[in-house]
Amino acid sequence: MLYQILILISSFFGFLVAIHIYTHKSKNKTLICPLKASCEPVIHSKYSLFLGIDLALWGMFYYAFIFLGYLILLAFNLNIDFFKFILFFLSLYAFIFSLYLTFIQIAKLRKFCSWCLISAFLSILIFFSSFIIYRDILVFISKEFIFFSTFIHALSAGVGLGVVVVVDYLFFKFLLDKKIDDKEKEIMENLSDLIWFLIGLIFVSGFFIYFSDMEKYHTSTKFMTKMFIFLVITINGLLLNTFVSPKLTEIDFKNYNKQSFIAFCMGIVSLVSWFLAFLLGRLKFIPLTFLEGIIFYFIIILISIIGGVLVFRIKLKNKID
Repeated sequence: MLYQILILISSFFGFLVAIHIYTHKSKNKTLICPLKASCEPVIHSKYSLFLGIDLALWGMFYYAFIFLGYLILLAFNLNIDFFKFILFFLSLYAFIFSLYLTFIQIAKLRKFCSWCLISAFLSILIFFSSFIIYRDILVFISKEFIFFSTFIHALSAGVGLGVVVVVDYLFFKFLLDKKIDDKEKEIMENLSDLIWFLIGLIFVSGFFIYFSDMEKYHTSTKFMTKMFIFLVITINGLLLNTFVSPKLTEIDFKNYNKQSFIAFCMGIVSLVSWFLAFLLGRLKFIPLTFLEGIIFYFIIILISIIGGVLVFRIKLKNKID
């Protein structure tokens, strides 16, 4: 009961914080930031939108759903496992998303919004409270809804691969004039939001898949290698978005240089990794140990980078000639 009440309080204040931010933005009022932080540059940055929707609206929806969900559970003493599963699923997703947004403030914007950090803290508090509530039945609900988790996991991996292929296709299409302009960069960034959304679903669904049979999946080379690859995809994506994407319109793709080389290599890592992760999901097993699977993965990445760079240089040379 204590942790349910804590979730109700946290989600209520989270909703108020989200409304506070959204109201000031919609009315073009200056958002006063406690602790001498910099709220305005953060809430008006391009990262204040996700999938074209203001983050404050996402926050309002999430906190309202969590508050009403737990209020209904407590008021009517409901014991609906799927409802509990969805509440925990969303709290885990919000926890991961909060870490991502905090990373954006630290690494990319290098400015902090106190209200945003309060919201992140409340999301983290809701997740850990949820974990304490459901820890005794985590294995049970994970097994009970394994089909749902597996479906979300497979669908997200498949759609993610498709989106990455589209992004890479557009990348090379946009390079026909040897430069990426602001409009082309915006298109790729919007698709990048979708990729991050799918990565979040993959990790959350993977969490429940793992807990549905910990002994099986802990010793499964296929599953552990696949999740490791998604970890590489995440790190590669964070580095790409932090150090490469902001300078994408400034990179001279007419010549083979350090910046174009890094951008191209990271694109190859992303595409090949998504393809291998999707392929692993389709296989029943792989006759390798986890360490062998990781080594094999990095060998494929290295070969792909070498081959891709050679093709890239040849094409550039032919177009220059």
